[in-house]
Amino acid sequence: MEHLKHHRYIEYFQRQLVREGSEDFWHKQKEWFDENRSSIARKFLEISKQPEDTPNRWAEAIMGHTDHGDYDNVFAKQIFEPLVKKVLEICEAHDLAPRFAVRFVNSPGAEPSPAALPSSFEHVLFAGQGTFAFCNYWAKIFSSAMAEVAELPDEERESPAAVIAKLRKGQVLVDATRLAVHYARFESLLGFGRIEQPNELLGFRTLLLNAMEVFIVGHEFGHFISHEAHPDTCGIPDGADSKHHELDCDAVGLAVCTEYGVRESNAFAFQLIGPLLLFYALRTCEQTKAILFTETQESNSHPSNEERFRFALEFLISAGASDQVMESVHFALDVAMCVGSQVQLTAHELKESLLANRNA
Repeated sequence: MEHLKHHRYIEYFQRQLVREGSEDFWHKQKEWFDENRSSIARKFLEISKQPEDTPNRWAEAIMGHTDHGDYDNVFAKQIFEPLVKKVLEICEAHDLAPRFAVRFVNSPGAEPSPAALPSSFEHVLFAGQGTFAFCNYWAKIFSSAMAEVAELPDEERESPAAVIAKLRKGQVLVDATRLAVHYARFESLLGFGRIEQPNELLGFRTLLLNAMEVFIVGHEFGHFISHEAHPDTCGIPDGADSKHHELDCDAVGLAVCTEYGVRESNAFAFQLIGPLLLFYALRTCEQTKAILFTETQESNSHPSNEERFRFALEFLISAGASDQVMESVHFALDVAMCVGSQVQLTAHELKESLLANRNA
């Protein structure tokens, strides 16, 4: 009976995350998964290049998945549950672990932001397809862009004009603009469709994606830790405000990300390139929305993505990042900024074209 009550309690909060009008989308996605799970499992076996008689975590999970409630999702489970476990191990190693259990629950929200539900008996972390879709799409953009720019001679990589000229020869700027415009319209990348990427970039993109996602989980752990220390003020210490509290949670996420990078040999995590590019992608999408539709209103409770980006960069510098690390970070950010500048330029041109057609 208690288990049933707790399950209903969780489903109640999941329903609060469902965007109005999206129920049909989730229903059709469940139908698609049930009809195609065998082919999806085979695809994961092909990607992993394992023989069919070799166990594969993803393929086994897909074939054995049974929904527990209306909002369960096998992909979210396979992505975030292992990360929650690894983040917990890192926190325990540094005496930062929450006293209460942390439970992952799929979020049926369309937005990229996860949600945390701290409590005095169990903490719940909500994240789902809205989160991993946003990270995956932009990890494709940035990994493709960096791979293309890396083909340039060293001296040309220092020239924004040469970098942009190189990127314009491919598809990445078009795809980045399409993503930003889609997000500007829907505030989500769910349902965007397919973006092609060469198979040889899969490992590159996966490392970057993983670095983004582990930071996200680490940030939510920051909320759980803070809530236990200050339960009467929703985790906000005396004299602080909610914006500074969010940056404190970012600091936890960034520290976890660097440690995770060392443990998992993920340079994008160790060098904080993952979270930096995550913030830059969110900032690019918001700027595109401001150009095409309406200016984003400043939040009273959360720092802007620009502020979070600068905080992460200052965190990296204050941690004593080596010259070699900073060189890698600057390369990634230079490429990202070239992508972002072209997205904004195209958004302005699109806006002018729409206004001209409207006034014709």
